[in-house]
Amino acid sequence: MATFTYCALDRSGRRVSGTVEGPDATSVRRQLRGQGLYVISLDSREQQARVFSARVQTEELAVAIREFATLLGSGIPLDDCLTGLISQMRHGRLRHVFETIHRDIQEGKSLSQAMRAFPGHFSEMIVSMVRAGEESGTLEMILSRTADSLEREQAFRNRLISIMTYPALMVIVAAGVLIFILSFVTPTITRIFLDMGVALPVPTRILMKTSVFFKHTWVGLLIVGVSAPSALMRFSATRRGRMFLDRLRLQFPFLRDIFIKADIALFCRTLGTLLDGGVDILEALGIAQKVVYSPSLQEEVGRIREFLSRGGSLAGGFQSSSLFPYLVTQLVGAGEKSGELSQMFDKISRTYEEEVSQKSARILSLVEPLMILVMGIAVGFIVLAVLLPIFQISQALR
Repeated sequence: MATFTYCALDRSGRRVSGTVEGPDATSVRRQLRGQGLYVISLDSREQQARVFSARVQTEELAVAIREFATLLGSGIPLDDCLTGLISQMRHGRLRHVFETIHRDIQEGKSLSQAMRAFPGHFSEMIVSMVRAGEESGTLEMILSRTADSLEREQAFRNRLISIMTYPALMVIVAAGVLIFILSFVTPTITRIFLDMGVALPVPTRILMKTSVFFKHTWVGLLIVGVSAPSALMRFSATRRGRMFLDRLRLQFPFLRDIFIKADIALFCRTLGTLLDGGVDILEALGIAQKVVYSPSLQEEVGRIREFLSRGGSLAGGFQSSSLFPYLVTQLVGAGEKSGELSQMFDKISRTYEEEVSQKSARILSLVEPLMILVMGIAVGFIVLAVLLPIFQISQALR
């Protein structure tokens, strides 16, 4: 049986809406007509989940959850909190999601059950924390911590994006300028030399052939340049793609450390947030295992989880791992002894987030002068290729 959301008109012409269960849309329409309702729209919950499964911005979701927690903390009932939250949201995907959640709660579902229908918005971490908050009666505190975690995630991502933006713009502008020169400027200059019957030197001939290549292929290169990132993202979303890229990035020592520590920071932040929210350690490890990108690290976490389920200690599981650094194993051991595991994982994630940001900034600070050097060499070669025939012409005129 599927659940359908309907909007209809009753016998008096009043608009009514609600949910109903049925085997298919045809049966549900027949059932509603039997109740004297004229159906305007009918959607299954599965269709709605697909429509609204695309992710909203983390920042927007964090603000909504923060406001939700504030309303709950004021002693307002859950139903009224959702009504107030929805009323101040602008019309969009997130508002539709919360409206559906509100209807589900009015029909008797818990908040965590309603959120589970929208995995594109509410990750397994969020759903598990909300469920733990419902069971412990600390939902307002859990939602606040969830918002904190989302805000930290967004701040970390924004920091990395700001570091990489300038070099990326430099590459795009430099590539665009070079392609324009080679496709449109160089052919005109070389045609003048050919019309004058000048014997072209080697650099000019190389430039001319490169120019001909770009002139005939620039459209294809532009299409490849635009579509390649999208294709790479789709490939990297698959298990096979992640494994290939994981092996590839681990081949570069200066990048290996950054990628591993970025993944460890994400893993520890998620695990610390879940433990802080009262989620069981084995369940928390299973959820945190799924958020990391690296398949190698996922397998390592799986082994730690299995070791723990057999009665081993968490610190012992981390110590047997070859991917987790010494700092992680020592802090996990200290946290396990003191009963402050969530705080230790939070400390690890903050340490590695800062380290990843600093190392990324240092690497990109070295890349910038290298890019300027490459651009200088390319421009110098073009200038040389243009000036050499001019020198030959001036010598011939003497």
